Amino acid sequence: MSLFSCEKVVQLPVDNAESELVIEAVCKSLDSSSYVLLSKTIGLYDDPSSIPVVSGALVKVIDESGVEFVFAENPDELGRYENPSFSVLPNRNYKLEVAYDEGFYSAESRSLTLPQIDSLFVVQDAGGVGSGGDTTNYLIYTVSDNPDEQNYYRFVLWVNGVQKKEVFIETDDLGNGETYTSPFFGVTFDSGDEVYGELWSMNKQTYSYFSAFFTNLNQGPFSAAPSDLPSNLSDGKGYFGVVMVDTTTIIIP
Repeated sequence: MSLFSCEKVVQLPVDNAESELVIEAVCKSLDSSSYVLLSKTIGLYDDPSSIPVVSGALVKVIDESGVEFVFAENPDELGRYENPSFSVLPNRNYKLEVAYDEGFYSAESRSLTLPQIDSLFVVQDAGGVGSGGDTTNYLIYTVSDNPDEQNYYRFVLWVNGVQKKEVFIETDDLGNGETYTSPFFGVTFDSGDEVYGELWSMNKQTYSYFSAFFTNLNQGPFSAAPSDLPSNLSDGKGYFGVVMVDTTTIIIP
C-alpha cells in the first residue's frame, strides 16, 4: 500500500492599483540644486527598473510673497524639473504646484534656519587577527544644534561623485541645543575617496517622510508589509520639502 497526496497550485487574483503620479520635490538653500522629479507608480508584477518618468508637466514653486519660480524640464533628463536661479531662504513658507494630464497637485512646506556642520573626521581601524592587516576607515561628523527651534536633520553623502543610498536622519529630541558627534553607520571608505556631504535642516513633515522611508527600507524578510509613506501633497504620492543646507568635503587619508 502506498500513500500519496496531490497539491494543487492556487493562484490568487491580485489587481494592480491604478497608476499614480509620484512627486519628489527637494528645494534647497544652495544655488542650482533644487529639483522636482516626476514619475508614475508601477504594477505589482512590473519591472522595478522601468519606472516611467513624467514629461510635459507644468511645475512651479511660489514663495510667501507670491513670487513664482517656474521649474523647466531638463531636456537631458526627462522627468526632472529645475530652476537654476531658485534657492530657499530661512524661515519662509513655500508652495509647490504641479499640473499634468488634467490633474493638479499642490503642497506646502516651511524652511527652518541654516544648520551647522562643525567637522568631519576619520577614525581608522587597523584590524585585528585574521583581518589581513586591512585598515577600515570610518567617517564621523560633529553638528551644533540650534537651541531655539525643534530640528530635524538628514545627512546626504556623495563618494567620488556618486550619491550613497543610505538614509541618515535624526532629531534633536534628546539633545536640543547641544553639539553631538556620530558615525555614518554601515558605510566605510577607501583611502583617497573624496567625500562631499550635505546636512539638511528640514521641517517635521519632511522628516516624517524620510523616517518612514528609512523604516520600510530596513524591514527584514519577516516584517509586516511596507506601509504607505506620509505625504504633504494634495494628491498622488511623494513629498515636497524645503531644506536649509550646510556642506563639507573631506578626502579620506
